[in-house]
Formats: sequence, structure tokens, C-alpha cells
Amino acid sequence: MMKPQFVGLLKNPLGDLTGGLMAAIVALPLCLAFGVASGLGAAAGLYGAIATGIFAALFGGTPGQCSGPTGPMTVVAASIFSAQTGRPELVFGAVLAAGLFQIAMGFTKCGQLIRYVPYPVISGFMTGIGVIIVCIQLAPLLGMPASGNVLAALQSLLTAHIDWNRDAALVAAVSLLVIYVLPFVSKRIPASLVALIIATVLAQALHLEIPRIGEIPSGLPLPRLPGLSITDLHVVIQNGLTLAFLGAIDSLLTSLVLDKVTGARHNSDRELLGQGIGNMVAGLLGGLPGAGATMRSMVNVKSGGTTALSGALHGAILLAVLVWFGKIAELIPMATLAAILLTVGLNIMDWRVIRGLRRTPRSDTIVMIVVLLLTIFVDLIIAVLAGVALASILFVKSLADAKTSSINGLDSLDELCHLTEHIPEHIRKSTYSYELNGPLFFGEAKNLAEAVDGLAGAKYVVLRFSNVPFMDQTGAYALESAIEKWESRRIRVLFVGVPPHIRKTLEDTGARIDMTNSFDGFENALEAIDSLESNTVKDGEKQDG
Repeated sequence: MMKPQFVGLLKNPLGDLTGGLMAAIVALPLCLAFGVASGLGAAAGLYGAIATGIFAALFGGTPGQCSGPTGPMTVVAASIFSAQTGRPELVFGAVLAAGLFQIAMGFTKCGQLIRYVPYPVISGFMTGIGVIIVCIQLAPLLGMPASGNVLAALQSLLTAHIDWNRDAALVAAVSLLVIYVLPFVSKRIPASLVALIIATVLAQALHLEIPRIGEIPSGLPLPRLPGLSITDLHVVIQNGLTLAFLGAIDSLLTSLVLDKVTGARHNSDRELLGQGIGNMVAGLLGGLPGAGATMRSMVNVKSGGTTALSGALHGAILLAVLVWFGKIAELIPMATLAAILLTVGLNIMDWRVIRGLRRTPRSDTIVMIVVLLLTIFVDLIIAVLAGVALASILFVKSLADAKTSSINGLDSLDELCHLTEHIPEHIRKSTYSYELNGPLFFGEAKNLAEAVDGLAGAKYVVLRFSNVPFMDQTGAYALESAIEKWESRRIRVLFVGVPPHIRKTLEDTGARIDMTNSFDGFENALEAIDSLESNTVKDGEKQDG
């Protein structure tokens, strides 16, 4: 049974309190903005931040990580709500399902797989999320209703000259000015929170007629299961898988960043368990889904937070804000939240890769752009899966093109001179050594096929397996095909250093390869060739006699 990590929780109480407070200050405007952007309201953003902030920290595996609503998770929640208008219970059901899936991922040790997602996929995905956030916040910046997707958001701008609210645009401009100028004065002061306060005071003082957050309940609601029917399950499960997958990527990437900063090492599988528990609680409370958030986690660590207590305190402080300052938060202008989200979207984009696209390898650029476009215009999960598949194919191509395996005549191999000097010249000229380096998998099939056609005057081919770590089914069949072609040309194949696991793979795949001429060392194979040639000569002399 999993228990909270109370061991070492009070090692650094003052640092954790300071870190949790600073992280909560950074998180407050963001969770309000994400809640509004999702269509579920600012309260949903707060509920999600409180639930995941407290429970993911206590049960997770990354000390100092602060969880809550993030850009990718909010984009998915907004798309679910937009597609199922008037049925927020489907969103909360998906959040609950996402939590269950993440717990299952933790128990099945899926946490380590994040390390195998290629960086171009992550780069294109995060940049696509940034583009989506920026586009859908352009209309709220002008006091207009937000749109559910990029195309609708861009279309709404066509009528902006008619529908825009001048006062809202003014508030948004002031907010952006504060956000971008204040860091030049002091980087310690949270610019988003200052912009939120200044814009709210300005709007109240001038009695501006602009969209506000509106009513926020004072306190957490009682946990309850979303009201769903059997026919809703396919929608809930599908979207739950999407949220679980994206939340895992989002959280574990943040964990990797924190590892580099703190020098510690997180527990990926336990982190997924903690995120799953946090999202289950968020779904029961009617909150947005959450994940490990890089910005507030970094603020926490830099401010002294080092244990799970700091992340939990960040959630508890947000709960205090909800209970005692909810009425004040109702007055916050929507244009200010849009300005905050605009900066979030721009920060999410991978500008380092974008600026260096001309210098980036072409294959990585292709993967990044494909994932970017699929993220914006198709579907987030399809984008990631397609990106991983495309990156894998291009990697296999580059690995195959590298031709790490080599085929040479005996006279060209200096290291074999002492083994071949006693062999007659006509045998040396007709014997080739094929050294297989690296995995014999589907990427090597092309090289084997080319090697078959490149042997002129060959009578013997010695296949050397000592540097083959594994073989897959395609590699086994490619080897079978190559040997069949060599033998059809009366080329005899000998095997050297075939490890037991390669033999087992050949047997399991049913590859028809006769390994009678199999030897432990290359010298043994050469002796066998010499003996075969001697027997051939003797047989010829007998026939002549």
C-alpha cells in the first residue's frame, strides 16, 4: 500500500515554506487564467491547482515539484468542453479517468519511457501548444469571447474591428507592459501577479465596462462522482487516455529539469502515481487536470523548497486564497488573464530550436514541423504518436545508411594477416569476411541485400557475429535471404562467434539457416576453409585418375 513520503518532510521547514509561498504567488494568476481559458471557469483552475498541488506532492516522486493546471492539459480540457457543450461532467470524468490511467502507468513501470521520446517530438509538441494558447487568447485580449480552436480564433479576428472592446484592449496592453518591463527592474517580483493587481485596481478605479472573471465559490466543493451514463464511457476513456499521456510527459519533463537543477534523481514511476492521485481528486472536486509545472517548480526550488512539503504548501496556500480572497478574485479583468496566458504560450514555444532550424539536421526539422502542424490542426496524441513513429523510421534509415557493418576481402584486413599468410593466394582472393557491428534488425536488411550483389568471384563468406547485441525478426529473415542468394551462387557461408541469444532468435523466428559450419573463432573458420579446399582438390585428382 502506498503511503505519503513523510520521511524527511520536515528537514527544511523554513525553505519549504518560502518556496511554497513563492510558487503559490506565481501559480495563482496562472490557474485562474487556465480555468477561464478552459471554459469551465476560474474556480475549476483553482480546484485543480489545489488538488494536484497537495496530493501529487505528497504521493509523488520528485521532491520540490509543484503541480497544477498547465498549458497542454488546459488545451485538452478546453477541447473536450468545446466538443461537449453544456456537459462539464464529461471533462471531470476524463480527469478522473486520467488519474486512474496514470496510477496504472506508475504500477506498470511506464515512467522510464519518457526518456525515449525524441527531442524533436517534444519540441514540436510544446511549440504547437504555445501556438494554440497564443491564438485562442488573441480575441480575449480585445475583450471578445474566446474561441475553442485555432481556426475559429483566427476567424474571429476578421470581425475584431467591429466587436473589440477598447477598454479591455487598454487593460491588456497595461498588463503586457508590466509583465515584460518589471523583470528589468527586479526578477524576484512575480510580474504576472503585479500585472493582475495593477490591472484590477485600474479597472475598478476607472469603472471600466469590461469582461471580468465573475463569481467564484468561497471554498472547495464536496467530492462527488461525475454524472455519466454508459454511452459516455467511450468519450471519457478516450479523453482520459489523452490527458494521462500528456500529463505524464509534462510532469516527467519537469522532473528531468529539476534533476539537473538540484542534482537529485526523481522516481518516475512514483511521480506518475502521485500525479494520478492528484488528478483523481481534481476530477472528484470538479477541477482542471494538472501536471508538474516547470515555472512554479523552478520558483519553488530557487526559493529554498527542497522536499514534498513545499509542493503541498503551495497547494494549501492556494486553498487559503480561495477561502478568504475569492470575492476579490472575481473582479480580475479577463483581458489581464489573456495577457498572462499569451506570455505563457510564447514561453512554452521552443525558441532555441526555432532560431536554429537552419542548422538543425533535416530529419529532426521534418519531425518537429510535422508534430507542430498535427498538434495545432489535428490532435495532440496523434501528433506525439506520429512524431515518435516518424522519428523512429528516420533514425533507422540513418542507422542503416551509416553501414556500421563491413565486408572485406582477407587481403584488406591487416589484423588478419598473421592468420591468413599460410593460406594460398587463390583462397584468400575468393574469401570474404563480413563483420556485423550493432543490432541485426530491420534497418540492416538493406545492407545485407547490397552485400549479396557486391561480391565478385567469392567462394566463401565468413559472417562474424561477435558484435551483434540482438536480432529482430526482419533481421533474421534478411540474413536468411542473403544466405540463400549466396548459396545459389555456390558461395559457402561460415559463421563465427554466434552467441546463444542470436541462435535462439533464429530458431524462434523459424529462419531456415543451416549453421553446421559454425565456429568459435575466425582462425577456426579459416582452417575449415583450407580443409574444404584441400578435400576439393583431392576429389578432383581422384576423378582425373
